[in-house]
Amino acid sequence: MKFDQKILIVRFSSIGDIVQSTSPLKSIRNAFPDSPITFLTLSSYAPLLEMHPDIDCLLSLKRRQSFKKLFEMRKYLQNKRFHFVYDLHNSIRSNILTYGISKNIFRLKKPRLKRSLLFLLHINNFENTFSSLRLFHDNIGSIWKNKDEIPSTYLKISKYEKEKAKEILISKGVKKDFIAIVPGAAWNQKQWSSKNYISALNKLNLSAVILGSKKDKICDEISLGYKKAINLAGKTDLRLAVSIISNAKKIIGSDTGLVHAAEALGKTVVMIMGPTSKETGGGTYKKKSTIVEKDIWCRPCSQNGKFPCYRSSQKCMDSILPEDVVSAFLRPDKL
Repeated sequence: MKFDQKILIVRFSSIGDIVQSTSPLKSIRNAFPDSPITFLTLSSYAPLLEMHPDIDCLLSLKRRQSFKKLFEMRKYLQNKRFHFVYDLHNSIRSNILTYGISKNIFRLKKPRLKRSLLFLLHINNFENTFSSLRLFHDNIGSIWKNKDEIPSTYLKISKYEKEKAKEILISKGVKKDFIAIVPGAAWNQKQWSSKNYISALNKLNLSAVILGSKKDKICDEISLGYKKAINLAGKTDLRLAVSIISNAKKIIGSDTGLVHAAEALGKTVVMIMGPTSKETGGGTYKKKSTIVEKDIWCRPCSQNGKFPCYRSSQKCMDSILPEDVVSAFLRPDKL
């Protein structure tokens, strides 16, 4: 491959999807080992990809950007003369920015019809091997030659960041093995109850560090109900949160971004899944990780779990017992 075959990859959001996009990023790097790769994302998520070994240039946009700024960015990208563009988002914004800037543009084709049939009629036409990582790879062209080989996701944390996070934890009294808990999610329907988290943590009897955003009220509820919890929700930036996760024994949480990030750091994950599934882009990928879920006819019910349940109680989450999560946590890592 020629060195001047410059490559642009676009994925704007969210944390989980950006983490998952590092898998096709590796395949693209393997196909073009000597070509400079530029990755474009939103500024709020760009820190996630800092120091990534397969990214030569990291560009970002603000979430709310004027059309003037968008077209200025498009002009900049056009002047870079990229040989290949991989639009792993395929949104209106990504189309505006990349339309016509290269002769070789590969866009993510989302399985909207299959998902609609699944959500509305519960007809599952997805193959058993389907996953978000495979979906990304199906849309990067002929460079993905070995259809049975999908690279793992990957994030880079420096030794300094990991040690700094450890110092912060020690200052808060966390000196031994701890669990990282990520109970929040963009939609409440994807959250297991604080009562169940507290019950599970009491059974495990380990120190727990709770991560999330300020708006995740569930984090406050868990910290009030479990004595060995340190609540850092809303008190860390993205890099620090990921650095803390890199020090954790295991991670328990929702089908949400930081849990996907944990797997990209090589950590063992226990993911509690309710209204979402692998067909919606959720789930774990590492063999040693575990998904805790119940086989209920009405799930998955939406792409990201945002639709309220038609029942008075959300059976897909409420039927998951603390004992189920404790059992998954104590299970030896899968080989």
